[in-house]
Amino acid sequence: MSMEHKAFLFDYAGFHKELEAILIGALDSKEIDALRNFILENLDNLKDPYEGEPLDSDWEEMVDPKDVHQYGDFALTLFYDPQSDIGLGYEWDILENLPDDGDFESSPVLGVPLGKNNNVFDPGKIGSYFQSPELVQSNLTKLNSIFSNSTDDSASLESAIEMLNEAKNEKKGLYVTF
Repeated sequence: MSMEHKAFLFDYAGFHKELEAILIGALDSKEIDALRNFILENLDNLKDPYEGEPLDSDWEEMVDPKDVHQYGDFALTLFYDPQSDIGLGYEWDILENLPDDGDFESSPVLGVPLGKNNNVFDPGKIGSYFQSPELVQSNLTKLNSIFSNSTDDSASLESAIEMLNEAKNEKKGLYVTF
């Protein structure tokens, strides 16, 4: 069974400034208090990460299980719109076998996980990745090079380039999840 690749334009700078340290600290400590406080302070600007609807006063009833990953999932919506998926759907895994001469810092269609070792942010338990605007640009440059030197007419590769181009043009990063 293939997993659905979802990608969202992501305010990486805002995330880095406001939430990244809180989320990493919560992952390390397994304590939700700082994340919960972040959510309460920003409640008017957060959304249900699954349906994209604004959160209301009953928001915490949707958090299940009540762990760092789920609270983090809600907190992250300050930096992206859950209703604006620009991901690659089920065709993403075709691109996992791209030629790589060691130039890719990470998968160009995924990014890098947040956290260390076996303690990474993963609300859906099947993968969650981030790309800074700089990583988006680097991956875009490399995919464009592969595309221009390819004899294949790969619609999946073109879709990946379009996704990265959109992030680059908006000067955003990407949040990728499954």
